Amino acid sequence: MRLYHCIIVDDETLAQDLIEVHLKKIPNIEVVAKCHTAMEAMAVLSQKEIDIMFLDIEMPDLTGIDFLKALENPPYTIFTTAYSEYALAGYELNVIDYLLKPIRFDRFFKAVSRALTLLKEKEPVLFASKDGEQETYLFVKSDYKGVKILYNEILYVESMQKYVRFHLKDKKPVVSLMSISSLAELLPTNQFFRCQKSFIVSMAKIESIDGNQVVLYSGHKVPVSRSLKSELLQLIDRHGLI
Repeated sequence: MRLYHCIIVDDETLAQDLIEVHLKKIPNIEVVAKCHTAMEAMAVLSQKEIDIMFLDIEMPDLTGIDFLKALENPPYTIFTTAYSEYALAGYELNVIDYLLKPIRFDRFFKAVSRALTLLKEKEPVLFASKDGEQETYLFVKSDYKGVKILYNEILYVESMQKYVRFHLKDKKPVVSLMSISSLAELLPTNQFFRCQKSFIVSMAKIESIDGNQVVLYSGHKVPVSRSLKSELLQLIDRHGLI
């Protein structure tokens, strides 16, 4: 089972600590950051992929409601607040749940379970090849149907927050509702490399490394982060792909 990443956004430290205590009772969830303001949370969301956000409403400078409205592709969000009058706003913003402080664990667990169910529904299903020794393809949900994608067809994968786009050789891209983190955990590491927060490349399709870009045989150029470039070069040299 994969590890799900969450962020706690609340200007009260005690409220943050209570949520963190509740989360420690639930397996496979990791607190990536605890933020006191929406601006702090924005910085985290721009750098890391978050599955669940626990968001207070009454905060300095920018309320949780205004912050959530400003996000183009927010993670699954659970409002945590002392004020019941904002329940309608939460409903209109499609939040997972609306928890009133002080938050009881039974209500908290119900909300988190709902978010985890939605996250698991996004994950693709892997099928083994006929010889049973190595996975050679996966099925993903796209346009309300299951689409088979062969590993050797994949050029690179691009994250679009809650979605990923598979760029394929000689085929139209396939868009599926899943996170790139969950996909990275499923793809074989000897064939694919996550070269940047939002990109995964096929090792076999790499032609060269040009500065901070991976150049593929197809002509596509994919960004590689500075921190991962040396790791990618070592991996390429080890496999003799260049």
